[in-house]
Amino acid sequence: MIVFEDLGIPLTHQKITPGNNILSSLSTMYKYTEWTVSYTSGGTTEIVAGDWIVGATSSAKGRVLSITLASGTWAGEDAAGVIRFTDAQSSTGAAANWTSAENILVAAGTDDATLTLLPVEAPASSSYLIPKGSPAKSALIVVYANTALIGLTGAKPNQSALAGVPMTANSSITLRNYEAIKNFKCIDYTAASASIVQITYFF
Repeated sequence: MIVFEDLGIPLTHQKITPGNNILSSLSTMYKYTEWTVSYTSGGTTEIVAGDWIVGATSSAKGRVLSITLASGTWAGEDAAGVIRFTDAQSSTGAAANWTSAENILVAAGTDDATLTLLPVEAPASSSYLIPKGSPAKSALIVVYANTALIGLTGAKPNQSALAGVPMTANSSITLRNYEAIKNFKCIDYTAASASIVQITYFF
């Protein structure tokens, strides 16, 4: 018999490609955070809730929660308004490093809109899906490519000493303790292994 366990609601997701750098789970992922940013020059491909936006210059990314249209039209390629998103992160999975006035892309797009300012955290008084800063109840860690070296106690995993927990490609672990989620760290198992780690946070 298959038993499905309720881990909570999956609201944030972090992709980490650590390489030879020790990377951690982001506090803006395990403490629920939403972001807002103004955009202009919206192209003919309308950005909608659920889309992943990617900075053409920074490669920073986020998942769209909602988007407003304050002026212009998508068909006229002059749509402007505000995007609200979560999952703000860089291409490696570290904290996002957006640049102002950069183009943002959706899927295979080339210039779907242009940021007019840097993203900012939405204030707690605004309409969050759940209260701002709510802690994740659990986190699903999945290794998609090559072996990663994982730390769960706050100690830094070490390639030379092989200190940490090796997780092979296509393996997973569920963290049900908030301290373990905060303490998560990862690095490639060896310098040439190029691992990819995905974390889904449940609230």
